[in-house]
Amino acid sequence: MSIRLASNNFPFFNWFTAKSSGPPFWEAYAGHFRDTYARRTPLEDLTFVVFDTETTGLDVRKSHLLSLGAVCVKDQRIEVADTLDCIILQPAHQGGAEIAVHGILPKHSQHGVPEAEAIQHFLEFIEDSILVGHHVDFDIAMINQALKKIGGKRLMNKSVDTAQLAMRVNPPSAFVKPGDYALDKLCQMYNLPLEDRHTAAGDAFITALLLQKLLTRLKKRGVRTLGDLLRRKFQ
Repeated sequence: MSIRLASNNFPFFNWFTAKSSGPPFWEAYAGHFRDTYARRTPLEDLTFVVFDTETTGLDVRKSHLLSLGAVCVKDQRIEVADTLDCIILQPAHQGGAEIAVHGILPKHSQHGVPEAEAIQHFLEFIEDSILVGHHVDFDIAMINQALKKIGGKRLMNKSVDTAQLAMRVNPPSAFVKPGDYALDKLCQMYNLPLEDRHTAAGDAFITALLLQKLLTRLKKRGVRTLGDLLRRKFQ
């Protein structure tokens, strides 16, 4: 297990003297959005954080986080030294059918990092980056659920779903079915490795590789800025 910690403490801002709208870790995170990316920002000037979660199930209201992995992409290059990878402490985790997918046994989760600590490290790691994931809405919902428990609010980052980007590159047709946008299928399509599949850190890295492939193809179709990237339509 490895956790990437920032080298500096959270910065303090003058506006901290205003009435607090959350705990200190949340105020520090929110401070990064005072001068966030404009929609005209070129893709090469964006910082992406590609992330993934492993959970006890697929029902956001009932499920819990078991692991969290993230990798930074800058200048459209994967920063392999800039990662977050942790198992999350869940003493009540008794296992179940999902173990066959992610392999996280109760003995692992009982020796992990407390969820509140993991979430705060995640906010420190992502700052105002563009969040990327495969079916990212689920992962964001899981993070938001964990944030609510510790007094935080909903994530403020803009987000991009690689499944949606893949649909823009190859729109659904009689020959391309919705199931063809699963991560495994896309990895086969783009000749990407499947090592460490179904681990949070492994899936984050694989999804980062997929993001690079998709951005290259989308740029050839005129997707040059953040605004272009966030448009949810086929191009």
